[in-house]
Amino acid sequence: MKQEIFSKYVFEFLEKSFPEFIPTIKYNEDGSFDCDLRSPSGRFSIWIATYNEEITFGIEDPDGKTDIHTHISCYEIDDLENCFKKLTELINEIKDNKVIVYVTDSNGYDWIAHKSLIEKEIRKGKIFQKYFWTSN
Repeated sequence: MKQEIFSKYVFEFLEKSFPEFIPTIKYNEDGSFDCDLRSPSGRFSIWIATYNEEITFGIEDPDGKTDIHTHISCYEIDDLENCFKKLTELINEIKDNKVIVYVTDSNGYDWIAHKSLIEKEIRKGKIFQKYFWTSN
């Protein structure tokens, strides 16, 4: 599927399901786009990009880095429903504070299911600094 067509489908999905991203969309020469949304806590952002027939979804950490991300491949029109379902799950898990950003042992950032981080804290006997979508 051509990049412009793919981006159009993603735009229409966001417009219907997550319109808060629409004002931040920036198109690139190849027809792909990037958009983002700052957390109400002000600590980090989530971002979406539409490159190479895949949706890249990630987090801009408190230091402004965008290393934390995942790819959702959508090579055919038939894949779009599942891609949008996965994107919806990712966005909602972060907005519902089920997935959070935390400071790792190596003083970097990563994302993790909040419940998994609690288990990790118990195992390690250590409390990690956490960043939630909503205020901490």
